Amino acid sequence: MKIKGGEMRKYFLIFIFTFLSLLFSQELPKELTLEIENLKSNDPLKRAYGAFRIRNLKYDIKESIPYMLDIIDDETVVFDKNLGKTSPSNESKKTILKFGSLAIPYIYEKLSQSEITKTKKLKFIELIDEIKDEKGIKFLEKFVNDPDTEIKEKVIEILSKYESEVDFLISFIKSQDDYVKIKVINFWGKNKINQSLPFLYAFLKDNNWEIRKYAIWAIGEIRENVDIKNLIPLIKDKNELVRKELAETFGKIKNPFVIPYLIELFDDTNWLVRISAIKAAVEINDTRFFEPILNMIYDKQIEVKLEAIKALSIFKDKRATIPLISNLNDRYHL
Repeated sequence: MKIKGGEMRKYFLIFIFTFLSLLFSQELPKELTLEIENLKSNDPLKRAYGAFRIRNLKYDIKESIPYMLDIIDDETVVFDKNLGKTSPSNESKKTILKFGSLAIPYIYEKLSQSEITKTKKLKFIELIDEIKDEKGIKFLEKFVNDPDTEIKEKVIEILSKYESEVDFLISFIKSQDDYVKIKVINFWGKNKINQSLPFLYAFLKDNNWEIRKYAIWAIGEIRENVDIKNLIPLIKDKNELVRKELAETFGKIKNPFVIPYLIELFDDTNWLVRISAIKAAVEINDTRFFEPILNMIYDKQIEVKLEAIKALSIFKDKRATIPLISNLNDRYHL
């Protein structure tokens, strides 16, 4: 009996459908199924062991990712001779990080669930950071306005690690209060984000002295490729804490260009600024500082005198001997 073309196609499609159904309906390996059941156990040790064993299986185990994400916030401490002191969360995290970027879609799905707890949300956000997937980091931008302050600050902290996110953060903080601006500035300094320098220079002119202070600090932490000329006007800043931070930053950067400006700070009206200037001069350790520091052993503020005396020991110039001896006779400051 001949089979017509239409019927042939029909039988062929049935065959393909049956084949695909069988292919995708294959059961998971028994060992993996058992460990997934352990992840659901009421026993925290079993949950920890489940994540540990799955991590050491030699075949495709990505089907277990959603179940491991379910216990990512389980910090129950367990003790075992093989695992040591650990927790289901710790073992789950190690296994998920082994997958790297493959785990990102599963984390997206969990983050999209409306009933997600704050603790889990933070854990998932931290996981994305540790996986360091470029698309994952970009995905975090949508949480930068989260109503929960802790989650919002965690996202800002993570985004501040990446030079690719500088432009986004600058656009974001334009509508934020000074507290958030200072947070971003601090993280840029902590992470030494060189690409943030042009924006930090702009913050040096901010009306809020705290923003100016933290911008100076961040620039000092970055150190590399700093344009000193942007810092010089702040020698005359009206706030003594800004000037103090400036002196300390000069000491961090160690650029010879700052020497005359740092010497100018030796005459600052605030004694804390003068002390910071002396300490910065010691860090730079240039002979041009010797005579100005020698003059400061006669400063009216005892703390400044002591800092100058300590600094002279760094320069080891014999011209300091007689003035130092004269200070031994200071009857007012035994």
